[in-house]
This record gives sequence, C-alpha cells and structure tokens, in this order.
Amino acid sequence: MQTNIYDKIPYTKNIYQQSQPNYIATAATLFGMQPPTVATCKVLELGCASGINTIAMAQDIPNGQFVGIDYSTVQIKEGNANIDQLGLKNITLKAMDFDGITTDLGKFDYIVAHGIYSWISPVLQDRLMQICQQYLQPNGIAYISYNTYPGWHNDHMLRKMMLYRTKHLSDSQAKLETAKELLDFFIKTIKNKYDSYSLSLRKELEYINKLDDHYLVHEYLEEYNEPILFTEFIEKSNKYNLQYITDMRTPFVATENFSFQDSLQFDLIETEQYFDFLRNTAFRETLLCHQDINLNRSLSSIENLYIAAPLKSSAQSEDTKPDELFTKFTNLDGETVLSVTSPLLKAVCLCLGEAWPQNLSFDDLMQQVQKLLTMMDKDTVISTADVDEVKTMLRDFYLKNIVELSVYPPKFTLKINEFPIASSIARLQSQSSKQVTNLRYEVFTLNFATRDILQHLDGKHNMDLLLQVVQKSIDNGDLILYRGKDKPENVDTEELQNYLFKHIENILQDIAKKAYLIG
Repeated sequence: MQTNIYDKIPYTKNIYQQSQPNYIATAATLFGMQPPTVATCKVLELGCASGINTIAMAQDIPNGQFVGIDYSTVQIKEGNANIDQLGLKNITLKAMDFDGITTDLGKFDYIVAHGIYSWISPVLQDRLMQICQQYLQPNGIAYISYNTYPGWHNDHMLRKMMLYRTKHLSDSQAKLETAKELLDFFIKTIKNKYDSYSLSLRKELEYINKLDDHYLVHEYLEEYNEPILFTEFIEKSNKYNLQYITDMRTPFVATENFSFQDSLQFDLIETEQYFDFLRNTAFRETLLCHQDINLNRSLSSIENLYIAAPLKSSAQSEDTKPDELFTKFTNLDGETVLSVTSPLLKAVCLCLGEAWPQNLSFDDLMQQVQKLLTMMDKDTVISTADVDEVKTMLRDFYLKNIVELSVYPPKFTLKINEFPIASSIARLQSQSSKQVTNLRYEVFTLNFATRDILQHLDGKHNMDLLLQVVQKSIDNGDLILYRGKDKPENVDTEELQNYLFKHIENILQDIAKKAYLIG
C-alpha cells in the first residue's frame, strides 16, 4: 500500500461517546427498534485512524468483536502496538481501503464511520453506503458523520481560499505553513473592521487558527471535503435501502424552540432540514437502519433502560430532613435545571442524585423511591399511575438532557480497593496526554500528579507502592511540593510521609469520582 497523506500527517482521532454501541443502541431503542445486544455486539469502524475509538469499545465490551480499518499503515501499526500493550484479544485493526471489505468479515451489528463521508470521493461515498447496506445485520445500525450546509458555508469559503493560495504546492507540510500564513494575514487585515461580514469572518478565522495542524490539514487542505444538505444525504442513503433513525447531536427535533405554521405541512425529513436552516447546522451524526424496520417516532417507554442524573437538591444539607427539602435541583455546574412539587418526583430526583455517577435500573430506582417515600410517610404506596408518571417524567428529562438513559451502562466503581485498577485506556492516555477519557467516555484534563498515580493503577500498586511512585517523581524534580505558596524546607520525614499518603488518598478519591476505576 503506497504512502498517503494520512501516513505523512496522521489524523488524530479521539474516543467519541456518541459513536459507542451503547449510545447508538439507546437512541435506537427509544425509537422502537430492537437493536443488537450491546454485550455481544460485532462492530466495524471505517476510517479508524490509530483505532483509539474502536479500542475503547473493545475494552468496555469484552464479549464483543471489533474490526477497525484505515488506509494509513502508519496509524494501524500504532493502533496494533497499543492493542498489544493493553492485552486486548477481541479487536482487529487492518490497513486496507473499502474494497478490502469482503464477505469474509461477515455481517456487523454496528458500523461506525466518524469523520469519513465528507472527506472521500463521491465514488467512495457510494461504496460506504453499499457497505452499510450489504454488511449490516437485519436489525443493525450505521453511524455516519458528515459536514452540512448551511453551517459550513463560511468554512467552505475559507477552505477555498486556502486551497487557492496553496494550489502550486504539492508537499503537505508546505501547504500547511502557507495556509497558516494566509490565516494570519486575514486576521490582521480585518482586525479593526466591525461590519457584520468581518465580524463573522473573524470568528471563523480565529477558530481555525487555533486548530491542531493535523486537523487543519485534513479539514481544509484535503482533496475532498464537500458539505451537503441533510436531505441530500438522506436521498443517497435511501438509494441503498437505508432509512433515517435520528441524529446523535440533536436526536429529538420535538424539543426545539421552533414552531412552524399549521399550513406548512412538513414530513420528518423536511422538518429536520428546516431545523438545520434555523440552527445553522454544520455537522451531523446520523443513524441509519434498513428500510424494512418499523420505527416509533413517538418514543418508546424507558422501563427497560438504566438511568443516571447528576441532580442535587439546592437546599440539601446535613440537618435537612427528606420532606423538608426545597423543590429545586441543580446539575454539576450548580445550575438549576428543574423544579418539582410532587413528593414522588422529588424522591426520584433525590435517589438519582444519591446514586450519581452510577446508573440505576428502573426497578431499582422505584424501589429506592418507595423506601424514601416510606421514610416520609409509612403509609405511602406507589401506584401504577405513579409509575407511569415517573416514566413520563424521566423521558421528558432525557429529552431536555437532564437525565441519561442507557441499555448497557458503563461499568466502573466508586470503591477504592487495596490494589485499585483504572481503565487501561486511561492509563495509556495518561502517559502522554493531559486529556484522559474515563469509563463514561468523558474527557478530563488531569494534572501531572493525578496522571502519575493513574498510570500506575494496574492492580499491582497499593498505597505503599504508590507512595514510592510519588517519591520518585519528587526526587526527579517532576513533582514539587509546596506549603502554601512556598516550597517547604527541612520537612520531618514522618510529616512528609503522612502528607503524601493524604495526597495520594485525595487523588484516588478524585479518580474514583471521575469514573476511571474498574470494579
């Protein structure tokens, strides 16, 4: 396979929560599908780069099977090295193009193509759709992301500017440097202009100018990157007998604060397109399935799903009794997200907040709610009508991004064992990056001290051995101790050891709360 631009300037992919099987299956379930079981799913990722997104699936779903393909031999080699280091046996990464996909690979429950469709030729776009049609199981789901109009109009114009400026260059690095010089020139030229066009252009220029080099190259200087209208994408998918399920970025258009006149009779696809016009949508993450599947657009019930929510009563304190709590609840950022008056719904929110960040099955949640209500009034019994009310409330809260729903909740523990074990991917990432993904697919920026501990949570280090890790970092000058704003001098050995033990305990508690630990 000949060297290509992805070998010369590798495209760094991340772990994308919305492309993971659990999140895809949960959305499809709400639309009435019976998607393939996540615990034993078979997944194909197209354009996997170094495979970190596919590797995350393989780590979290040990009984699944995962295949990632990419055109870059350099990135596949890196990915396979990481797989060997992590000891994963349920994943295969292959350096190949789309034509290498044959019936030998079998059919897949989920096919993921993140950041591929807009960046390949029309011929390969057709081939991608053909792969989804041919290699998806009857109830399988495809996830495809792509750039869209109208949101990409300004970016597309800037891309044309950069391509025009670099048209005489063939070397990728030279193109990159020339394009960056052009961006700097544009920014300086319109610095003191305040008309609407200049302000809009400046905003885009400043955003692009901050992008990593690899992203700038592959987004703005590639041979292909042609945004399309949502309706054009759907027309293409329909030709391959694939139908629209939902979009992972804005899955429920019914929650939008837009209303159309009754005289404007739009079907679902038209409604989505007009919302794109109103939202200035620039990027979509669309789920597709075979056309013979019947979908439920009114949304299915949630009693078979797991629920989680970071809710905290705004009046909660140590001296407050359950029945005295105010009705307002806040999220992790301290923002008030809802207000409830019903003791039943208040109890639901309290139980979810107490369990966070862990998930509860619907039955477990209702049992805890019953227990809490009994503490308030021993004669309280939850009725069938109450259960239905809770289901409706949770579904509404999900639509408003207040609660999370899952068919296959992330598996992590808040308990710190004697020999704690952190996610293998988190340990790997912490060796070279401040950005570390947890088991809920959230990314936290971790300081050196936390990463230093995290990468040693392999089930072989207890507190005494972690103390040695920290001490070594101090001796090497990688970690510096401060007492207030000053470096401590002549610290007593016992005092230092007690301080470091407390330091490690605090870091372990933080790592646990951030969902990095495996039970």
